[in-house]
Amino acid sequence: MDLLRSMEAFALTVKTGSFAASAISLNTSPQMIAKYVVFLEDYLGLKLLNRTTRSQSLTAFGKQYYEKCLFILDEVKSSKILAQQFIEEPKGQLRISAPVSYGHFNLISVLSRFMKCYPKVNVDIQLSDRYVNLVKDDFDVVFRIGELANSSFIARKLNSYQLIFAASPSYLAKHGVPTIPNDIKKHQCLIYQYVNPTKKDHLWPFSINGKVANIPISGSLKSNDTLALANAAVEGLGITMLPKSMLSELICQNKLLPILQDFLPPAREVHMLYKADKQQLPNLKMFIEFMLNSA
Repeated sequence: MDLLRSMEAFALTVKTGSFAASAISLNTSPQMIAKYVVFLEDYLGLKLLNRTTRSQSLTAFGKQYYEKCLFILDEVKSSKILAQQFIEEPKGQLRISAPVSYGHFNLISVLSRFMKCYPKVNVDIQLSDRYVNLVKDDFDVVFRIGELANSSFIARKLNSYQLIFAASPSYLAKHGVPTIPNDIKKHQCLIYQYVNPTKKDHLWPFSINGKVANIPISGSLKSNDTLALANAAVEGLGITMLPKSMLSELICQNKLLPILQDFLPPAREVHMLYKADKQQLPNLKMFIEFMLNSA
């Protein structure tokens, strides 16, 4: 006799209170339900139910076994759902929003591997440093860098985002290499300015003795484009503070040199956010799992 079917019959009998009620749910007869329970008792070697002509009640063992049955049956149901999700190949459109630098130097490589694995998924990725609205702008998932505001969205943490300081060999040869954070005040700094282009005061964060110190900087060049600032640094126009993932290749090519490495700001957290009611869509679910496994 089927063990799982017998466990299901027993659990329904306990839940509904009678063989007759559980028989209706399983589309069988009360006599068959009784046989399932007897089979379980014989299989386990212990009684599950105390039965009389008018009532039935759980034995002490039956109470514990009932809880175990609920857990096992729930796991069986979950495994079937998981298998179904793999059978249903993800397809359709996936709309993603991410900050520009993170999209170029962290996300695109993962996304390309994902699309090769799931070629029926069409991706619309919008790179912007503006704070997009997940609902109003109709995105399936958005990436956020830094501290999160409280919201009802689900947030999954990814690898952190490290900013570093760098300058070209020619700039450092001409102007000297800063060795402590305060030295930065004497240098041309390449300033990223997006949120408030009229802002006059600019601060860079440095880690000093376990604490963050914001030191004022100045420079002749400001831009809302991080790639432009990286290129400007290569051309010797000043010192830049940009993501490590963005500058790594330029450093390997000796076009830039890392500086002040003992004073780097704390790594910034990265999260992907999505609505709870969308997380079971096959294309989004697979993308979320892919990102987490790539982190």
